Amino acid sequence: MKFGMFYLFSDFGDIPQRQVFSEVLEEIEYGEELGFESVWLPEHHFAVYGMLGNPMTLAAAISQRTRTMKIGTAIMVLPFQHPLRLAEDAALVDNLSDGRLLLGLGRGYQPPEFHGFGVPQHASRAMFLESFEIIKKALSGEKFTYKGNFWEIEEPTEIFPKPVQTPHPPFYLAAISPASYEIAARLNISLLRSPQFTDLKTVAEAYEGYVSKMREFGHDPDLLDQPFSVQTYVAPTDEEARAETKHVVWFYHLLATLLPGAPGRPMPPAGYENYPRDPSVLAGVTEDEVWERGTCFGSPERVIELMKGYMRQAGATSFMVQMRIGGLEHHKVMRSMELFAKHVMPALREEEAKTTAAVKV
Repeated sequence: MKFGMFYLFSDFGDIPQRQVFSEVLEEIEYGEELGFESVWLPEHHFAVYGMLGNPMTLAAAISQRTRTMKIGTAIMVLPFQHPLRLAEDAALVDNLSDGRLLLGLGRGYQPPEFHGFGVPQHASRAMFLESFEIIKKALSGEKFTYKGNFWEIEEPTEIFPKPVQTPHPPFYLAAISPASYEIAARLNISLLRSPQFTDLKTVAEAYEGYVSKMREFGHDPDLLDQPFSVQTYVAPTDEEARAETKHVVWFYHLLATLLPGAPGRPMPPAGYENYPRDPSVLAGVTEDEVWERGTCFGSPERVIELMKGYMRQAGATSFMVQMRIGGLEHHKVMRSMELFAKHVMPALREEEAKTTAAVKV
């Protein structure tokens, strides 16, 4: 059982934005002390939904403040940058962290981001595949040329420094649509999954399909880390935790304005079928709804039971908990981390041990 922290850097708190990053760095350092094994950073642009445009920059800073914690990207958006530049940045972070980088990749989904960079969203999957091929070659130490539809490397090229991890840092893929799950299976890449964009049943069924495809391609999904991301807040009582669900509601209402098909935005292009066809549904999300499903808010006892449910229904054995959401205050996040580490972590590890023992019998 693995536990990591995920930061979206979406914030509506009435504090200076520089304070957000200062507090997050303090939380990350404390997270390592508490036993969290990884921290995950996303790439987003042009909205307070996610205020981290370049996760590699922050990953480099985190590498100097931590000693054992893995540093993951969840995810780098490949269509928005030259793959050789990203490979160089990744290799540098892997060196600065002494081989602790986990490289999560994806193709992006928010129309405003594609519009801002002038990138055609309908080409995102094809761009991802080309970019991934270049990145893998570069991080594997190859000297190579490449000719594709989007990128061309005319003369033999290699990157420096070489990454510490061989043959390259572990790859992860953010996947929502069935085609993305199949790509991850074919390429033997770990999945980053969450009930954030769709219901748990859909996530679980898609993962089952991924596992089946992995085996068809001759890969073993159990050999890979398979993180499951969920918004989490632990408080001393259920009542206190429930009072903070307003932050999740704010998050979904903001997300409703950014997805394909949102008011004033085009309908989802091909390949984005598992995103909400009508994002306005998210604009109507209530506190009662986020309390009942899709999150892990509550007392330690309630959070333990909810996460056991994710273990049973989605096969989760690696959690990425998003504890800083909306305007949730820093001191409450720190307390939530403490309660999670003291009560939830050991309970879920015990549950995993029981499950493993039962399977062996």
